[in-house]
Amino acid sequence: MGTNVTAMRRIAVIGGGVTGCSVAWHLQSRGLGEVHLFERDQLGSGTTWHSAGLMVWNPQGDYDAPVLYLLDLIARLEEQTGLHSGWRQTGRLYLARDAAQMDWFSKFHSMSQERGVDVRLLGPTEAAEYHPLLDPSALHGACYNPKSGHLDPAGLVNLLARSGRSLGVNIHQHTRVCELSTESGRIHGVVTGDGETQEFDDVVVCAGLWSADLLSKLDVALAQGGCEHMYIIMDMQQRLPPNTPAFLSSADLIYGREEVGGILLGCFDTDATVIDVGGLPDPFSFTLLNENWDKFLPYFEAAAEFFPAFNDAPVRSFINGPEAFTPDGNPFVGATNSIEGLWLCTGMNSHGVTIAGATGHIIADLLAGTEPRFSPDAYATDRFGEKARNPEWLKQKISASPSGNY
Repeated sequence: MGTNVTAMRRIAVIGGGVTGCSVAWHLQSRGLGEVHLFERDQLGSGTTWHSAGLMVWNPQGDYDAPVLYLLDLIARLEEQTGLHSGWRQTGRLYLARDAAQMDWFSKFHSMSQERGVDVRLLGPTEAAEYHPLLDPSALHGACYNPKSGHLDPAGLVNLLARSGRSLGVNIHQHTRVCELSTESGRIHGVVTGDGETQEFDDVVVCAGLWSADLLSKLDVALAQGGCEHMYIIMDMQQRLPPNTPAFLSSADLIYGREEVGGILLGCFDTDATVIDVGGLPDPFSFTLLNENWDKFLPYFEAAAEFFPAFNDAPVRSFINGPEAFTPDGNPFVGATNSIEGLWLCTGMNSHGVTIAGATGHIIADLLAGTEPRFSPDAYATDRFGEKARNPEWLKQKISASPSGNY
């Protein structure tokens, strides 16, 4: 694409969470046109604000090169802007209850060593040396992954927005996009809440939970849905140091990390509660769903077997926030086949922070017409075909997705 054409190209990004901010930054940093980011409330006021902020490196797929890229991008943006993302590399303990899990950890260890990452296999007593609350009698063994940690999702949004503005991104907060307009099978622009139509050559939908409703008005079926995603924050009598490793027991569908001296404990529950996104209050910014202890309690009890001190810890907060999931646990990233100039970057399955760098890069590569640095093959926007129009099938698949793809 020639320089003059690129300079005239107008691109709208819908949604000001970490995904939308990353997409806008990558588009503008590549000089692909005049980029406008629309957020109906404040940046980061949707799913991003209640994200646990975990980032986990893994020697496979989405969690290898994409995570390393994001960590490098964060370091560059922090130096450029003087802001801090809150990134803290604490490492992560994978907890095993039986020999079968340790066998899998051995494979993980071998793959990680080949990538030059010093992942360690641990016996129960060794594992307890990494976490002061861990009861070794509950373990068969563990695996320690040093290249993991957590950040402040709002901090990452601020980094991308500050740098994006300096590059020329036009950020429109408190500007709701109600509809997308088309002409002759091509995107034409966006219609805002005040009825104004603004013309754009390309539109990238990064609206998370609200992407499906926006697209349905164009008869584009999106196979994603909203589910409850819960975690609690506990105050511990023994205050934990900030470098305490995070932990995961995949067999129990639980995860956790240190949070201001206490513990953040979360789960990806089986038969997750599917929510009616259209029935949520409007606006739904910086807002949560009701506490759901009936669903959460079995996961708390499983965690307390590993960490008995949890039983006596007061709960500071119960966070139940809706998140967008897809049937196979992969997001939708790329062009729609039915409308030229319409792109998707949505359905992040609670991994939006982790893959924010990669998804933004993919969209920029596709709009630039270059070979994507990170493969978008698993993210095809039409991969579920007409099944996306079957509400019963979709509800069943979405309910099973959080635990089935964890």
